[in-house]
Amino acid sequence: MKIKRKIIFFISLMSLFYCVSLMQETYAKYVSSAGANAYLIVARWNVLVNNQDIVDNSNFTDTIVPTFAGTTNIKSGVIAPTAEGSFDITIDGTDTDVSFTYTVTLEDAQDNTVDDLVITKYVIDNVEYQYTNGITNNILLNDVNRSVTITFFVKWNDDAATQTMDNADDTEATVDGVASVKVNVNVIQLQ
Repeated sequence: MKIKRKIIFFISLMSLFYCVSLMQETYAKYVSSAGANAYLIVARWNVLVNNQDIVDNSNFTDTIVPTFAGTTNIKSGVIAPTAEGSFDITIDGTDTDVSFTYTVTLEDAQDNTVDDLVITKYVIDNVEYQYTNGITNNILLNDVNRSVTITFFVKWNDDAATQTMDNADDTEATVDGVASVKVNVNVIQLQ
């Protein structure tokens, strides 16, 4: 008899659970579910240096065009002792969706044979600065103008007190010498 009671109790308990679950579904108002993908827009990183996308091509040598006005004794377009010229580096973040820091440094190129090349100054927004070790600045997302042009001035130093090359070295440099400055531009997103 005890077994019979246990079986009846077990069947009753199962029936109760079944009835409760039926009532829960009967009294439920609305049950829905949905799924979707969240498509996020990736920020553009399209920094141009002298109108060249640095992501596609980091060598912008061909875009640097030095200008030498010349004097009554030096032809325009060439560098010689005492000649001074300039070149521009334009960093354009107009199509970039983040703020960033840029650093521009100049040094003698590996193939440079004119030891007396000197960066005398640089100009940004008509303000003149003395060049020392490099330039670091920010272009912010909310800046009205997201482009900067830096004009560097380079000179062949021929001052006897500060030059390293003498007249014989200057003459040799005109035969097979190379006057070259390495320009490094580093751009990194601000956090």
